[in-house]
Amino acid sequence: MVPRVNITISIKEPDLDPPSDPGGSVPTTPTRPEVMEWVLPSTNDPWTSPGQLSVAVLLVFLLSTTIICSNALLLIAVYRFKRLRNPSNYFVASLASADLGIGLLLPPGLYFEFTRSHVRCILLCLFPYCLFILLCSVALLSITAVAVDRCTSLASPLRYNNIITHGSVVRYIALFWIYSFLLSSFPMLYWFSAKGSTTTQNCSFTSVILWPSRLFLFSVLFVPCTLLVIGSYGYVYIVARSHARAIFSAELSFRQHPLSGPKYGRTLAGTVGLFCLLWMPFQAVAFTDSLHERTIFYLGLLAIASAATDPWMYGYRSAEFRLASLRILETIFPQLSGALHKPQVRHASMASCVSHARLGTTPNHMTHTVDTMCATFIEIPMLTRSIEETAVAEL
Repeated sequence: MVPRVNITISIKEPDLDPPSDPGGSVPTTPTRPEVMEWVLPSTNDPWTSPGQLSVAVLLVFLLSTTIICSNALLLIAVYRFKRLRNPSNYFVASLASADLGIGLLLPPGLYFEFTRSHVRCILLCLFPYCLFILLCSVALLSITAVAVDRCTSLASPLRYNNIITHGSVVRYIALFWIYSFLLSSFPMLYWFSAKGSTTTQNCSFTSVILWPSRLFLFSVLFVPCTLLVIGSYGYVYIVARSHARAIFSAELSFRQHPLSGPKYGRTLAGTVGLFCLLWMPFQAVAFTDSLHERTIFYLGLLAIASAATDPWMYGYRSAEFRLASLRILETIFPQLSGALHKPQVRHASMASCVSHARLGTTPNHMTHTVDTMCATFIEIPMLTRSIEETAVAEL
């Protein structure tokens, strides 16, 4: 529905001679002006082009489908396989839960984006924004918790099992959700304290999430999480580099052929770089009100895209998660069992063999050569590696 802007122009012939009324008894009837109307598009609605609508719908459809499928599969794997229900994976499950909520909220959020120009109630206008702030806050806190957990496993390997327990992790996750709920309610509370109005003329993000609210969220949420993520993975890189050199020299003397170079540097750089690349651009909204509404929408989609990459960065990089996901897909789609499981003799590793043992599966599709390789890996390197070296190898 396009708002109508009526412009009325009176067109009248100019009176060259003054009206004459010699008798003074007959009143002069005024001439009715001709009226012309134009309907102008409203400048408050940024979605006026069919091409822009199509691009936004396509992006949201692809993003929402990817987020829902990948995170739902990760949560099903944690629920189904008891071996995956350890304290470290609880943080990954919390992250997947928040990301799944974002994926489910994307289609209604897109409809709200297209129709928000007609919303005048401030509660209806702020509620979708507060929901996104809630879920994104939980996702950021869970990403930070994963980074701190990996840092703790290397900094205090002997005390790690006493620090990170099932009970403590559940309490941390509950605090994440409570803290995120308080943060998401702050923009609404600040609106009523500063404006005191229940209506709004413009339901855009920068109009209802006021500048002090955006700066507050940036200061108490994004900045601490970013510093903790960078600091934790920086410490992991320093410790892992020194341990990897010792492991590399020991295995180089143990094996007949040289090993490939360590990948932990590229892995950590990719994790931190992807986090900053997806989340940093949207933080510019906290400092300016001059951005176009479509620009804010696409910057928000870029930040939400992290919900599609998180399962692959923090979940499916683990061999156990990959194997569990393959088994779930085989259960759902039996016709894909042959395509998903292919014999890989050359690429067999200790991690894949341990994953089979932990999940209680028998690798029937493997050949005798692979079984021999698995036995070799389990008997010798696992007895010679310490806890710290095993944590470094999983990176």
